[in-house]
Amino acid sequence: MIPVRDSPDLAAVRDALVAADRVVITTHLRPDGDALGTEIAIGRALRALGKSVMILNADRVPRNQDWLAEEQPDGFLHVYESGDLTQAEAVARADALLVVDANAQHRLGDVGGVFRKSGKPVLLLDHHPDPETWFDAACVRTDAAAAAEIAYDLIAGIDPELIGRAVATALYVGIMTDTGSFRYSATTPRTHAVVADILDRGDLRPEPIHVSIFDGRSREGLALLSSALGTITTHYDGRLATLFVTQDMIRSSGAFFDETEGLINYGLALDGVLAAVIFLELPSGVKLSFRSKGDCPINGWATKFGGGGHPNASGAFVKDGQLARTMKQVIDAAPRHVAVDPHVLANEEDGDRELSDSDLALLAQFGGSR
Repeated sequence: MIPVRDSPDLAAVRDALVAADRVVITTHLRPDGDALGTEIAIGRALRALGKSVMILNADRVPRNQDWLAEEQPDGFLHVYESGDLTQAEAVARADALLVVDANAQHRLGDVGGVFRKSGKPVLLLDHHPDPETWFDAACVRTDAAAAAEIAYDLIAGIDPELIGRAVATALYVGIMTDTGSFRYSATTPRTHAVVADILDRGDLRPEPIHVSIFDGRSREGLALLSSALGTITTHYDGRLATLFVTQDMIRSSGAFFDETEGLINYGLALDGVLAAVIFLELPSGVKLSFRSKGDCPINGWATKFGGGGHPNASGAFVKDGQLARTMKQVIDAAPRHVAVDPHVLANEEDGDRELSDSDLALLAQFGGSR
């Protein structure tokens, strides 16, 4: 086992969970692998300690992780339903409520209001910046590759032997998916050390997990991929790529909405592209996903549209937004490190000389180009 990376904040969350007999856990809307994996790992570990645990999410498990949900005990995973007496009783009787991989009430859907109005202690375990302040105890590590990486420290800090096959599988799914199969910049040597310990303790083989998550695209999903690839457009001399998916594209392809997951990576893969944005049209507005490479932070860009996230992976939702208008607004709001040629920026930041007239003219040219 590698040394647990502990802290007073993590200890406060851990102690509250250990002291609780009944716990309810939730995460963000449209839970991804990190959200679901973190919930399941912590929930299964607490159950092994004899505690009553319910996972209560606003949205169902994505189809490519149905297999993970099916491996869980009956009555463990729930999709929130207003008026469901079993769910209401679980929250009312809980000693602690835990939010993972999200740090704002609106990101939790209807469950956010239920948690906040419950009068129960609400704990937070997350790796996104700028958490809301209504949590009773919070451990936020923005340098963690995934929420599941923090969950590893939480569980191992209780007892490393809790990381058996079920817990290890969930932790691996969380870390592997949120690091883009270990290729994103947030991946660190410690991330790999944690994963090595997880694989060893769970006696896991990575290949079947990867196949289950990434190799299950339907024919309809491939048709949607083809349509989405046809929308890729580059801006700012190829430094920004955008693509979109409309409701008509989903209907005509017959694909499920969750098959839009990962499409943005095709835009980001273009040579010369620093950042990519995908626009997903929904009946209630437009969902935005931002991705970037290397030292090209885009979370501030997402914040301008009510979202946020990590420097290289962020999201937002424009309620009641029109697709074409939202696309123009987002592209026009591209940060300078995306919209302006890096050589111009380098000259601009050089304190040894002022910008020449030709530099200023070039800045104006890049700032207005598409």
